[in-house]
Amino acid sequence: MAEYRRSTLGFIFQFYNLVPNLTVKENIEVGGYLSGNPLPLIGLLKTLGLWEHKDKFPDQLSGGQQQRCAIGRALMKNPAILLCDEPTGALDYKTSKEILSLIEEIHNQYGATILLVTHNEAIKGMADRVIKLRDGAIHQDYKNENPISANHIEW
Repeated sequence: MAEYRRSTLGFIFQFYNLVPNLTVKENIEVGGYLSGNPLPLIGLLKTLGLWEHKDKFPDQLSGGQQQRCAIGRALMKNPAILLCDEPTGALDYKTSKEILSLIEEIHNQYGATILLVTHNEAIKGMADRVIKLRDGAIHQDYKNENPISANHIEW
Protein backbone atom coordinates (compact mmCIF):
# COMPACT_ATOMS: atom_id res chain seq x y z
CA MET A 1 0.00 0.00 0.00
CA ALA A 2 2.82 2.38 0.80
CA GLU A 3 4.34 1.89 -2.65
CA TYR A 4 0.94 2.48 -4.28
CA ARG A 5 0.42 5.71 -2.30
CA ARG A 6 3.96 6.82 -3.10
CA SER A 7 3.79 6.15 -6.83
CA THR A 8 0.15 6.84 -7.68
CA LEU A 9 -1.49 9.27 -5.25
CA GLY A 10 -1.07 12.96 -4.53
CA PHE A 11 -2.78 14.53 -1.51
CA ILE A 12 -4.10 18.08 -1.09
CA PHE A 13 -5.31 18.87 2.42
CA GLN A 14 -7.72 21.57 3.63
CA PHE A 15 -5.17 23.07 6.00
CA TYR A 16 -2.11 22.80 3.70
CA ASN A 17 0.23 20.87 6.04
CA LEU A 18 3.28 22.77 4.82
CA VAL A 19 6.60 22.44 6.62
CA PRO A 20 7.00 25.86 8.29
CA ASN A 21 10.79 26.06 8.16
CA LEU A 22 11.00 25.17 4.45
CA THR A 23 10.57 27.69 1.63
CA VAL A 24 7.87 27.36 -1.02
CA LYS A 25 10.44 25.82 -3.37
CA GLU A 26 11.61 23.35 -0.72
CA ASN A 27 8.05 22.40 0.33
CA ILE A 28 7.23 21.58 -3.29
CA GLU A 29 10.50 19.69 -3.82
CA VAL A 30 9.57 17.35 -0.95
CA GLY A 31 6.95 15.79 -3.24
CA GLY A 32 9.57 15.12 -5.88
CA TYR A 33 11.63 12.99 -3.51
CA LEU A 34 8.74 10.52 -3.42
CA SER A 35 8.66 10.00 -7.16
CA GLY A 36 10.74 8.35 -9.80
CA ASN A 37 9.26 10.74 -12.37
CA PRO A 38 8.81 14.21 -10.78
CA LEU A 39 7.55 17.18 -12.75
CA PRO A 40 9.98 20.00 -13.58
CA LEU A 41 10.11 22.34 -10.56
CA ILE A 42 10.51 25.63 -12.44
CA GLY A 43 7.55 24.97 -14.73
CA LEU A 44 5.40 23.92 -11.80
CA LEU A 45 6.28 27.05 -9.79
CA LYS A 46 5.31 29.20 -12.79
CA THR A 47 2.06 27.29 -13.45
CA LEU A 48 1.09 27.74 -9.81
CA GLY A 49 1.89 31.46 -9.85
CA LEU A 50 4.52 30.95 -7.13
CA TRP A 51 7.73 31.75 -8.99
CA GLU A 52 8.11 35.16 -7.32
CA HIS A 53 7.35 33.58 -3.91
CA LYS A 54 9.67 30.56 -4.22
CA ASP A 55 12.04 31.74 -1.47
CA LYS A 56 9.33 32.70 1.04
CA PHE A 57 8.29 30.66 4.05
CA PRO A 58 4.66 29.56 4.56
CA ASP A 59 3.95 32.22 7.20
CA GLN A 60 4.85 34.88 4.61
CA LEU A 61 2.13 33.70 2.21
CA SER A 62 -1.60 34.26 1.89
CA GLY A 63 -3.99 31.33 2.32
CA GLY A 64 -4.34 30.95 -1.44
CA GLN A 65 -0.58 30.97 -1.93
CA GLN A 66 -0.18 28.35 0.80
CA GLN A 67 -2.83 26.17 -0.86
CA ARG A 68 -1.09 26.53 -4.25
CA CYS A 69 2.15 25.48 -2.55
CA ALA A 70 0.39 22.42 -1.10
CA ILE A 71 -1.00 21.64 -4.56
CA GLY A 72 2.52 21.97 -5.97
CA ARG A 73 3.88 19.51 -3.42
CA ALA A 74 1.18 17.00 -4.38
CA LEU A 75 1.72 17.54 -8.11
CA MET A 76 5.51 17.45 -8.00
CA LYS A 77 5.46 13.67 -7.75
CA ASN A 78 3.38 13.53 -10.96
CA PRO A 79 0.55 11.42 -9.49
CA ALA A 80 -2.04 9.61 -11.56
CA ILE A 81 -4.70 10.39 -8.94
CA LEU A 82 -4.96 13.61 -6.96
CA LEU A 83 -7.01 13.38 -3.75
CA CYS A 84 -8.32 16.77 -2.63
CA ASP A 85 -9.80 17.09 0.86
CA GLU A 86 -11.82 20.33 1.02
CA PRO A 87 -9.16 22.26 -0.96
CA THR A 88 -11.24 25.45 -0.78
CA GLY A 89 -12.63 24.98 2.75
CA ALA A 90 -10.30 27.49 4.43
CA LEU A 91 -10.34 30.07 1.63
CA ASP A 92 -12.44 33.10 0.69
CA TYR A 93 -14.71 33.06 -2.39
CA LYS A 94 -12.28 34.67 -4.86
CA THR A 95 -9.34 32.50 -3.79
CA SER A 96 -11.57 29.39 -3.82
CA LYS A 97 -12.50 30.08 -7.43
CA GLU A 98 -8.81 30.53 -8.32
CA ILE A 99 -7.92 27.20 -6.67
CA LEU A 100 -10.78 25.41 -8.46
CA SER A 101 -9.59 26.86 -11.77
CA LEU A 102 -6.08 25.68 -10.95
CA ILE A 103 -7.34 22.17 -10.15
CA GLU A 104 -9.21 22.18 -13.46
CA GLU A 105 -6.05 23.29 -15.27
CA ILE A 106 -4.05 20.53 -13.53
CA HIS A 107 -6.51 17.95 -14.79
CA ASN A 108 -6.30 19.33 -18.33
CA GLN A 109 -2.53 19.95 -18.41
CA TYR A 110 -1.16 16.98 -16.47
CA GLY A 111 -3.95 14.43 -17.00
CA ALA A 112 -4.36 13.61 -13.32
CA THR A 113 -7.64 12.11 -12.18
CA ILE A 114 -9.09 14.40 -9.52
CA LEU A 115 -11.06 13.09 -6.56
CA LEU A 116 -12.38 16.12 -4.69
CA VAL A 117 -14.25 15.91 -1.38
CA THR A 118 -16.28 18.98 -0.44
CA HIS A 119 -19.34 20.21 1.41
CA ASN A 120 -19.80 22.94 -1.22
CA GLU A 121 -22.68 21.73 -3.42
CA ALA A 122 -21.81 24.17 -6.23
CA ILE A 123 -18.48 22.48 -6.93
CA LYS A 124 -20.24 19.32 -8.13
CA GLY A 125 -21.05 21.24 -11.33
CA MET A 126 -17.40 20.80 -12.40
CA ALA A 127 -17.36 17.04 -11.91
CA ASP A 128 -17.70 14.33 -14.52
CA ARG A 129 -19.12 12.07 -11.83
CA VAL A 130 -20.77 12.94 -8.51
CA ILE A 131 -20.99 10.61 -5.52
CA LYS A 132 -22.88 11.91 -2.50
CA LEU A 133 -22.44 10.28 0.88
CA ARG A 134 -24.84 10.31 3.80
CA ASP A 135 -23.91 8.77 7.13
CA GLY A 136 -20.95 6.99 5.52
CA ALA A 137 -22.97 5.32 2.75
CA ILE A 138 -23.46 6.24 -0.91
CA HIS A 139 -26.68 8.24 -1.17
CA GLN A 140 -26.39 9.24 -4.85
CA ASP A 141 -24.01 8.27 -7.65
CA TYR A 142 -24.44 9.79 -11.11
CA LYS A 143 -22.63 11.04 -14.16
CA ASN A 144 -22.75 14.78 -14.75
CA GLU A 145 -23.72 15.04 -18.43
CA ASN A 146 -22.80 18.74 -18.69
CA PRO A 147 -19.82 19.66 -16.48
CA ILE A 148 -19.09 23.37 -16.31
CA SER A 149 -15.86 25.28 -15.97
CA ALA A 150 -14.70 26.45 -12.55
CA ASN A 151 -15.09 30.02 -13.83
CA HIS A 152 -18.85 29.49 -14.19
CA ILE A 153 -19.51 28.05 -10.74
CA GLU A 154 -21.34 30.37 -8.34
CA TRP A 155 -22.31 30.00 -4.69
